[in-house]
Amino acid sequence: MKIKIALATAIISIVATPAFANFGHTESQDRQLTEGVTSGEILTNGFPHEYALSLSESSVVKIASDHFPGSSSITLRMKAKLMNDSGKIIAEVDSLNGDFTIDEKLDQGEYRLMVSGDSGGLGDSDMHQYSLHVDIQ
Repeated sequence: MKIKIALATAIISIVATPAFANFGHTESQDRQLTEGVTSGEILTNGFPHEYALSLSESSVVKIASDHFPGSSSITLRMKAKLMNDSGKIIAEVDSLNGDFTIDEKLDQGEYRLMVSGDSGGLGDSDMHQYSLHVDIQ
């Protein structure tokens, strides 16, 4: 009987494990920000997205969020926080309509961008995805 229970437990754990979704992002899952446009994402309240930014020299960096055309509204709440590698907040913005812009002169180094809020939906609909536009000069 104990063998049957142990075997059943092992089979259930193997089958059930892939069904659990990972809603947060660990440090190893940070997406790298580079110049250009990032792929679209859906932001769910309580589960911030983290991005890493590496600068090899002092630069003026502009980071702007964007939503699918027609989806920005007062209900799309987004916040962004740009921090240096020691955790000091360099810039923090709150969006009014789901779009934000950070425009900062940054020294060479490693930075982290935390984006939080709610981009307005669930699932894979393009209407609820946001993207980040990065310009480095």
